Amino acid sequence: MMYKNFRFKNLKHNDSVVSGSFESADLDVYCDFIFYMNDMTIDVFNNNKPVDEIMPLPVWWLIRKLRENGELKESESRQCN
Repeated sequence: MMYKNFRFKNLKHNDSVVSGSFESADLDVYCDFIFYMNDMTIDVFNNNKPVDEIMPLPVWWLIRKLRENGELKESESRQCN
């Protein structure tokens, strides 16, 4: 699935894990996730659609924000026109 507009919220992270919630209102997708940075794997739960339909989540975008800013806000979003 290709996500254009999305929001990550309730974000928490340390050196090896990022966790929180993901939502894309445009595509009616929401879920909670844990992303393991060491092995680049992700666990998805509390999802409203089957995992194979919502993957891949754009965690690459979130990790890029973390690397660029050195931190993540509790909520990070991307809105495209």
